[in-house]
Amino acid sequence: MGTVLLAVDEQLQRRVAIKFLDVERGEREELTALLREEARAMARVRHPNVVQIHAFGEHDGVPYFVMEYVPGAPLSTDDPTWSSLDAAISVLEQIARGLEGIHRAGAVHNDLKPGNVIIGPGQRVVVADFGLATSIHGSHSPRLAGTPAYLSPEVARGDPVEPALVSRRDLYALGVMAFELLVGQRPFRAKGLEGLLQQHAFEPPPRATELRPELPASFDAFFERALAKDPAERFASAELLRRAMLDIQHATADGQAPLRILVVEDEAVARRGLEQALRDEFPAAEIEAHATGEAAHAAASREPPDVVVTDLHMPGRGGVGLTAALRADPRTRSIPIIVVTGLGGAKDWEILRRLGADRFLVKPLDLDELVTSIRALVDRSRRPRG
Repeated sequence: MGTVLLAVDEQLQRRVAIKFLDVERGEREELTALLREEARAMARVRHPNVVQIHAFGEHDGVPYFVMEYVPGAPLSTDDPTWSSLDAAISVLEQIARGLEGIHRAGAVHNDLKPGNVIIGPGQRVVVADFGLATSIHGSHSPRLAGTPAYLSPEVARGDPVEPALVSRRDLYALGVMAFELLVGQRPFRAKGLEGLLQQHAFEPPPRATELRPELPASFDAFFERALAKDPAERFASAELLRRAMLDIQHATADGQAPLRILVVEDEAVARRGLEQALRDEFPAAEIEAHATGEAAHAAASREPPDVVVTDLHMPGRGGVGLTAALRADPRTRSIPIIVVTGLGGAKDWEILRRLGADRFLVKPLDLDELVTSIRALVDRSRRPRG
């Protein structure tokens, strides 16, 4: 679809990615106008799991996007990092959150695949590459564009789709990616393009549990819906797909000790609000809140939590001191630590990073970003305690 260059924004002194799109000369005027509208739709997206579009323009008649630069690498489905159920879901649920943000902004990605998902610092997962994005409210003619391995059945068949269902092209592609990560192979693997399109268009996917017997049986019904040939029979939104995955994950985790989250915040109102928000997101979790770093360290030493969420600036032992104390204690040395602040900056993060903190989030806290961070960092395959 084009060439991507790393560049420097001289006005704001920041690194950006510029994508020049491959457009035939005779189609430039018409296609550039279309791409401009699509760029406007994507620029409305504000989500931590979506690469931000900064600008759209032309250079010597060639259209380009200026995008947020996210250092990292494309998602590799062969990477053993994502081979476990919980690790795979931690990636997929972040992709689903990003897709939900894109769809709510009135856009459709149209080319979701592992190569267009970046794993950034701290395992932040972002959806990128909007060269084929369209407006939900624009044209819905089934143009054969995208990556064949992830192409939805209606596009493969050339069927027109009503506006209310057009975003489900992306949900099908996410279903294919979920199958690839959770089962270990793509659902359709014909060698030629024509055979692959035929499989997507008409053939049912194999049963997930026949290919990976240790997978929870609930995933068979999940993939039947996620990869339905009729878009009306798929999940209605990325959020519903995400919650269905998490429901299976939580059910599978029955018998394990509940997730234990330690919250450290000296301001009472903020502490109670954060505690309640986390209870809503993790209804089965044990959440223990403390007002001081000293009390939190003592609690963590008695019974190590699965993750610590701490404020940076507090009376007595703040986030830096607590991070140092937890990393010095053999019982808490490997516990994920998320530090949040309304005042800290790059120097604080550099100190915390050297001490061993895992994430640094800025207030006002984005709850989705916090929840995503917790899910990505916590090892949910831990053995039951006791």
